[in-house]
Amino acid sequence: MIRSISALLAVAAAVALGACGSSAGDAAPQVTPATAKASIERAAHVKLKAETVPADAREQGMTASYSNSATIVKDKQAVAVFVMKDADVAAEVTDRVRASAPNSAKLIAHRLVMVV
Repeated sequence: MIRSISALLAVAAAVALGACGSSAGDAAPQVTPATAKASIERAAHVKLKAETVPADAREQGMTASYSNSATIVKDKQAVAVFVMKDADVAAEVTDRVRASAPNSAKLIAHRLVMVV
C-alpha cells in the first residue's frame, strides 16, 4: 500500500518536472520516459529495464515500456511502467488494462504514464 502511494506521488512528481519550462499553455505536460522510469524506480525500490515496445503498440501511441521482470522474485513485486504519446492514448490503454488485470494488481495512471 505504501509503495502504491509512493508510486503515485512519483508519477505526479515526474509530470510536474516534465512541465517545468513548458510554455504549451493548456497542453498536457510531456513526461520523458527516462524521468518516469527514474521516479518509479525510486518510489517502488526496484530497478527497471527497458522492454521492447511492439510495433503495433508503438503505432497506437506507446512510446516506452519498462519492467522489473528479471528481478520480480527478489523484489517481491512486479512493476511495469508504460509511457504513452498523449493523454487520450493513455486513457484508452488504462481502461483496457483495468478490464484485464487481476483484482490484486494495483494500477496507477496519471496523464501519459501508467504503472502496474
